Amino acid sequence: MLKIKRNDKCPCGSGKKYKKCCLADPDKNSEIIRARSIAHTYEELYQIIAKPMDVYRLKVELIRMGFQEIDTEVSRTFEIEGKQTLYDLHINIQDAFDWDNDHMFSFYLSDKLFDQDNEFSANPLGEHLISTFGKSSKSASDAQLRDLGLSIGLSFWYLFDYGDELVHRVTVEEVREMTSKDIDLPKMLHQTGNAPSQYGNVEE
Repeated sequence: MLKIKRNDKCPCGSGKKYKKCCLADPDKNSEIIRARSIAHTYEELYQIIAKPMDVYRLKVELIRMGFQEIDTEVSRTFEIEGKQTLYDLHINIQDAFDWDNDHMFSFYLSDKLFDQDNEFSANPLGEHLISTFGKSSKSASDAQLRDLGLSIGLSFWYLFDYGDELVHRVTVEEVREMTSKDIDLPKMLHQTGNAPSQYGNVEE
């Protein structure tokens, strides 16, 4: 990891010493720490810090509940900030579909459901499940959307409740830079279809 001394100029470009600038602000310093963890050179570090935040438009579609396929479209489309985590996305999906956040969940960042090599999981409180289905997974709470290589057209899977298996497909519809108008993210843009009862039969 690249080192920044307290008396070095702050990487944010303010011209102030690091100790008098972002080091003293927990939110700003977390951005510095993130950039340090992924940058290989100081030039990359400055570029990462200077890059505007991305906003992702994600369409989440309910595909099946247990063995019951969903015949008509039931989907919710969100805009969410890139620094939000997969756990944050999980909470948004729970609210939008009116699910009870009372079961474990996994995201599979590939086109294959149950792809354990690309699994990010947690329990309802966001605590990492070290192992799911016999293999170690990554932490959904530590995975920020902007660090996952999400691009327009990419689809991946969200599985809620390993017993009843509520399966959702998530599709990236747009990636754009955040503007000054983006003051109420995350927000839901579109809602199609009525979500069936989590504990009842799928409505026809």
